[in-house]
Amino acid sequence: MSLNPRPTRSEQREAARAKARELREKRAKGDKRKRFIITTSVTLAIVGVVAGVAWLIFSFSQEAINNGENAKKSPANVTALGGVLVGKDLKLVTPAEAAKTNHIVIYQDYQCPICRLFEEPNASQIKTWADKGLAVIEYHPISFLDGASLNNYSSRATNAAFCVANSQPNKFFDVNNALYTNQPEENTSGPTDAEIKDTLRSVGVAMSGEMNECIDQKRYAKFIDNRTSEAFGQNAVTGNSIPQGTPHILVNGVQYTWTDTAADLPNPGRFAQFFDLNKK
Repeated sequence: MSLNPRPTRSEQREAARAKARELREKRAKGDKRKRFIITTSVTLAIVGVVAGVAWLIFSFSQEAINNGENAKKSPANVTALGGVLVGKDLKLVTPAEAAKTNHIVIYQDYQCPICRLFEEPNASQIKTWADKGLAVIEYHPISFLDGASLNNYSSRATNAAFCVANSQPNKFFDVNNALYTNQPEENTSGPTDAEIKDTLRSVGVAMSGEMNECIDQKRYAKFIDNRTSEAFGQNAVTGNSIPQGTPHILVNGVQYTWTDTAADLPNPGRFAQFFDLNKK
């Protein structure tokens, strides 16, 4: 008599059915788990894509809002034509105050090497005339030389100068000079926005949240575009001729001209003589 009797056919069929059920259940659980993983992954991917699209839409919308708002913005303490009037004690003055004394007008581009050629040797005597109330200096920062810089130094420096005029106007004269001191060579990369901020700090500008935002947003880009177009489309302030380039300089409405750029513009004595001949 066998201790392990052989299963009957009926028992074998039942065991096979049980094994099949077990395999089906395992397979079903595996399929269910795979479906869960796939569904979850797809859901997360969709959420990621939607979030990314939403962020792009938000970013573009925010940029459009900023650009739209900035297109309407004009700096304070500046004339309608973009002039910054520096007078006694190097403080900004009104057009009415400017009319009471000698009036020097300078159209300039911070990327312009000829402007720097005039600015650096003449800054000291111009500062003295303004500081003592002997003249009001009307600076017209414009921007048409971004193409001579690899990172648009012209418009960025001009925007920074207007940001200073707007919120820390009594620092404008020193900032104007400092931006020329750090002028890049043509067709090279100029100072970054961070480096422009360092330049402003070096002459005492407080880099507040407002100042940082103004520079980062290029807040006055549209204002600068408009003033540049006007500068080359109508007679210069106090003058009777349209500027053809920079620097365009006038003393009480009389245009300062030169024949030898390398010799005449860096000569402060020559400009001092011109100022004396045309002062009130």
